[in-house]
Amino acid sequence: MSEQKFKVTYNPIAPYRQVWGKNFPPVVLQAAIGCAKKHSSYEVAKAGGIEAALILANDLINDEATKKISALIGNKKPLLIPVHAEEAISINRIPLAYAMVIAAKFNLNVELNIVQAAKVSRTGTDGFSRLAFPPPFSGKPSLDADYAIILDDTLTQGGTLANLKGYVAQFGIKTLVATTLTGKNYSSVLTLSADTLTNLRGKYNELEYWWVEFFGYGFDCLTESEARYILKSEKDADTIRNRIITERQKGFF
Repeated sequence: MSEQKFKVTYNPIAPYRQVWGKNFPPVVLQAAIGCAKKHSSYEVAKAGGIEAALILANDLINDEATKKISALIGNKKPLLIPVHAEEAISINRIPLAYAMVIAAKFNLNVELNIVQAAKVSRTGTDGFSRLAFPPPFSGKPSLDADYAIILDDTLTQGGTLANLKGYVAQFGIKTLVATTLTGKNYSSVLTLSADTLTNLRGKYNELEYWWVEFFGYGFDCLTESEARYILKSEKDADTIRNRIITERQKGFF
């Protein structure tokens, strides 16, 4: 993978992204994108009903995906860290319910002290809106752990999982795997490929300097889907920059 050095300064929006290693496994998906929305418990679960969320999670998990998680855990005892937020920020309890179901299956602990620190407008938005608002996290783990499994309700570009993985790493916790209830198979590989990074830097070299100043990390911390979205947009650097700034001016809410 091509190397490019930048001076990275603290940015409170997403300061904890990491450069991808070679061995991070694909996201384990329990069901295809859209399956959750078809479930009778989805609306209540999305609106904060924990019992409905548990029913949804139990109904969507499958043996094949669970076996993949088991193989990646081995004999380790990772913390389960869902994309979890205080009620003032989000009432979606599906990631938490999913973590509780996995915890029961593997006799693991769910970490609740690490929370999403701001609500961002992302559901139903396009890729640039998602790039503009990488969800920040806060809090410290309540339990000592060397390993973690991070969980969310759905996978699109993988930016939320990338942020959470980087955030927990500052506490010396290595993420073994990320898993979601639903998602897009072609987004399951989060690790940025060398070819994609080379192509992105070849086309948008100057944009990366702005990216580092604005977000606090370079292109090498993007997910494969995020990077491909930028490339496939076929927009010039100024258009991408202005689009992201415009989205951000709408603000967190």
